[in-house]
Amino acid sequence: MKYIAPTVESTKFTCPHCQTLSQHKWTDDDGPIRPMDYIHGRDDKDIVYISTCNACEQKTIWMGDKMVYPQFPIVEPNPDMPSCVLSLYKEAGEICSKSPRAACALLRLAIEKLCNELVGEDTIDKNIAKLVKEGLPQKIQQALDLVRVIGNKAVHPAQIALDVDDINTAKTLFELLNIITANMITEKNQIESLFNMLPESAKKAIEKRDK
Repeated sequence: MKYIAPTVESTKFTCPHCQTLSQHKWTDDDGPIRPMDYIHGRDDKDIVYISTCNACEQKTIWMGDKMVYPQFPIVEPNPDMPSCVLSLYKEAGEICSKSPRAACALLRLAIEKLCNELVGEDTIDKNIAKLVKEGLPQKIQQALDLVRVIGNKAVHPAQIALDVDDINTAKTLFELLNIITANMITEKNQIESLFNMLPESAKKAIEKRDK
């Protein structure tokens, strides 16, 4: 099913409770309302809105244009993700609803740690360059550069772009980190596991051929 991130810009999005793409009814203390009609341009971001899912009837609570309940539902992390990367991934998920910008910064650190685990260079640029030399697929290189560039804007205030402080961008980065882990770790482990199932005679023949 198509995913549409929850936002005050719409009455139809994926419910963070039941994960169904459905219509939502908006209310505040005075009754039915459309916060997207006037929230932009206001200085007061402490107005409380409630969106109710038509499918499960669960309520989502917003402070201004930020979802504060429930917590932002992150994509399940790849089980092959190194523990030092996984801890940052989970921390980003815990704060994403309150600060997508901070989540992007944490995800950049996570990708740096992942590359460092695999290559060991001191900067993410050097890690990416070395991985490319080792045959990194172009699509994964592009994913790494996307995380690096967006995350770098989040880390350095002078370079912050409007799209950094956005829940959709954060969700994309969570997904990309899983994709990168799958391609750089999971697939490698699967291939090694299959190769190890070969008879020793076949392994020796391959080793002799490659000398």
